[in-house]
Amino acid sequence: MIPSSPRRTWIFLLVSCALFFGPDLVIPESWAHNLLYERMSAAYQGILVVIGFWFGPSICRALVIRTLSIGPLRASIDQALVELKGLGMALPPVTLAEHAIPFVFTVGLLPRRCEVFLSSGLAQQLSENGVRFLLAHAATHATWPQRMVDMLPILAFTILTPNDMHLSSTWPILGASLAAWLGMHWLFELDADRRAGKALGGEAAGALREVNAANRSPLERLVPHPPFSWRLRAAGAGRDRLDVTKPS
Repeated sequence: MIPSSPRRTWIFLLVSCALFFGPDLVIPESWAHNLLYERMSAAYQGILVVIGFWFGPSICRALVIRTLSIGPLRASIDQALVELKGLGMALPPVTLAEHAIPFVFTVGLLPRRCEVFLSSGLAQQLSENGVRFLLAHAATHATWPQRMVDMLPILAFTILTPNDMHLSSTWPILGASLAAWLGMHWLFELDADRRAGKALGGEAAGALREVNAANRSPLERLVPHPPFSWRLRAAGAGRDRLDVTKPS
């Protein structure tokens, strides 16, 4: 979630909780274990997940307190976007949010509707190569495979996980779901590093180290990234592939 003011954060959390859990609080007790209601409840929550991804950019724009549309930092972002587009990368719009906490998110359901939200606190710590690597990595998350791997595990977890935590099958299903999500997350994160490495060539490893050092925040610690040595190898593999395709 985008860091915001306490008021906007509480509104977002309260509305989200009301939408997800409100129906279960108002239904008659006799409906709680009704099979038809359980299926309808799962479908309803699945629809909420899809709506959340669809309106993700609008929600994040509402949470951002102030954006930077002019100035040296914005100019460096725009210059990096021009350079990456020159390499043939499809890039979503980038919103530069004025915030001290380092963060970068790619949000949206359809690739053409995705948007990248980047904080000034992260961007100002990066060199030109660091910004290019960060934006190339974020742009990869705006492709169809990446959007699906972001949404489908949450959708499956929401729909398929039993509501009754006392069932013997609930915890094994939860464990298997989390393990499957982690494996897919790591696989696609490494692919994003590889593609960003391809865009930067020989500067990829240094840029990745720079981004990793700058992006240390409480928000980032909530995301279980692949081991950093794996990420360096992935970025290097992308670099090597780019070097091979260069004309001699």
